[in-house]
Amino acid sequence: MEATNTDEIMLKGRSVGTGVAIGKAVILSSESKTVAPTSIKKSEVKKHKKRFLKAKESLIDELQLMADELNDTGSVEIIDTQKQIILDAEIERSVFEIIEEKQLSVDFAIYQTYCQFIERLKESGSELFRQRIVDLEDIRDRFIDLVCDQKKKKSVKKGSLIVAREISPTDLVSYYEDGAIGLVMEKGGVTSHAAIIAKSLGIPCIVSAEKATKEVLNNKTVVLDAAEGTLILNPSRKTISRYRKKAEAAALKKKKHPDSFETADGVSLKITANIEFEAELPKIKEYGAQGIGLLRTESLLFGHRLRKSEEEQLAFYSTVLKRSTGPVTIRLFDIGGDKTSSRTVKEANPFLGWRGIRLLLDEKELLQNQLKAIIRTAAKYPGRIRILVPMVSVINEVAEIKDEIESAKNELQTEGVELTEPIPLGLMVEVPSVALSAYSFAKEVDFLSVGTNDLTQYTMAVDRGNERICNLFQHYHPSVLHLIKMTVEGADKAGIDVSVCGELAGDEIGAACLIGMGIQELSMVPETIPGISELIHSKTRADFEQLAASALELGSSEDLERLFEEWKN
Repeated sequence: MEATNTDEIMLKGRSVGTGVAIGKAVILSSESKTVAPTSIKKSEVKKHKKRFLKAKESLIDELQLMADELNDTGSVEIIDTQKQIILDAEIERSVFEIIEEKQLSVDFAIYQTYCQFIERLKESGSELFRQRIVDLEDIRDRFIDLVCDQKKKKSVKKGSLIVAREISPTDLVSYYEDGAIGLVMEKGGVTSHAAIIAKSLGIPCIVSAEKATKEVLNNKTVVLDAAEGTLILNPSRKTISRYRKKAEAAALKKKKHPDSFETADGVSLKITANIEFEAELPKIKEYGAQGIGLLRTESLLFGHRLRKSEEEQLAFYSTVLKRSTGPVTIRLFDIGGDKTSSRTVKEANPFLGWRGIRLLLDEKELLQNQLKAIIRTAAKYPGRIRILVPMVSVINEVAEIKDEIESAKNELQTEGVELTEPIPLGLMVEVPSVALSAYSFAKEVDFLSVGTNDLTQYTMAVDRGNERICNLFQHYHPSVLHLIKMTVEGADKAGIDVSVCGELAGDEIGAACLIGMGIQELSMVPETIPGISELIHSKTRADFEQLAASALELGSSEDLERLFEEWKN
């Protein structure tokens, strides 16, 4: 927290996307719901089970209505995930068991069941699933409110700016429908579910804003600048006027559709989009992306106890290909050491454990189902699909995944599925061992894609979801840039392309350095494309190369920030 003048106070957080929001703050309670066990008579068991079923039906109807009303946003897929959790047969069995065998009330049965699931996710250590805990807490509390005939969520006025410790995706969508224009969260990372939804809805958002719910006064005007990661309390008229002009300028910039992505001296670059949900597809065309540089597939798994079938995956991939143009890079399931498989794994250090390709090579059924669905889709859309392998760290994994792909192809050939064009195979460069030996890895595949989120995490030894040390997650730290430069050199020597699909690609400083190091393709969240496009047009290739060369001589992110400001102006 810092003072900007005698009255204004500035809170800092981590930026999620861009945009400015000016409005009255609405503080959401951060109290967690608890339910004490209450005994019931045997004659009441049937009544309590009926109350659960009725509440489940009401909750599904509520979510379906929300999905129908927001069918053009990325929130639809996450809402569908919550519906799948609610319909999970294992949850119903657990609730009924507590009601029938322990003869305890339905509200406690729901509370205990969901708390058990939440504890499993906490123990898993997987960042992907830890970030979904708030979803389960939200479903639990909504269930309890329904069986107790209580109303949980209050409505907000149009133009409100939500300030919360954390928030569920469905609550955020509901507040957005009410007219909320901004979001500030004390917890959560930039990849949390609520952050994904905020970005999808175009809501300016910052996360990891410490003590925001204590410092911000309810119903007082605040200014949120998502790009700068700041929330200004008690803004002066001059400050409000300045930020209104900034918001208007940003709105005009977003309307400009880039015809091409060329430097000032005519060097063409390729800008593609990172997406996860079908409902994000319209944004690819809206922002002029030249294809999908990263299609995340993990959401296909969440909400199911075992596997997503090959048929269901095929439907998803086919929809993506049908509703988009250009190449589509499909990343294989990038999930961590958790309880999504038949093996129960509890690891002391899960981020250094059983995740990505390591998990997939053990979970052959999961891997083969996905590969077959991708190959079937590639046969229908020749020349458009690329396969991207996550979390590779040793060369043996490359040989193994190639064998698995050949096995899937051979099996499909017996069914009459033939590929008229090969499917390019690429590796995520997320582990320093791959960057340091880039040439050895590049010789074995068709392309490399740098995942800067994990590469930064492993290079800087920083858990990117840990709010306490988020200031150390510096994705354009010179040490990270050196590893990327080594990757580019290894790829060039092997004669293959290298792209960047992490957060760094959509960051002005990062994008400028990447272009200067010879990266030809940047893949990013669609909303960041206009700003990066403007940057590309403003400088020559030599300008970018000069910046990158200077950046690699620096010792800190702060030095690079100062250098960039001088270079840009």
